[in-house]
Amino acid sequence: MNQPEEERRTRLREIEESLERLRADLPAPTGDAGDFVDSGQYLAQREELQGQIEQLEAERETLRDSLGLG
Repeated sequence: MNQPEEERRTRLREIEESLERLRADLPAPTGDAGDFVDSGQYLAQREELQGQIEQLEAERETLRDSLGLG
């Protein structure tokens, strides 16, 4: 990474904030069966958010390693 250290630290803080928000937005599994449409929408939303979380976690690890925080 050729970014200055302060830029990497700023990006790391942004990622931490985004991860916190995304995890809070991650829908909890419902207790009832619901209908197929609701279940499909829930699953799609959860998978999309989980994919975003995984990408941010990977970037966070790369930044932490480059800053010697890993």
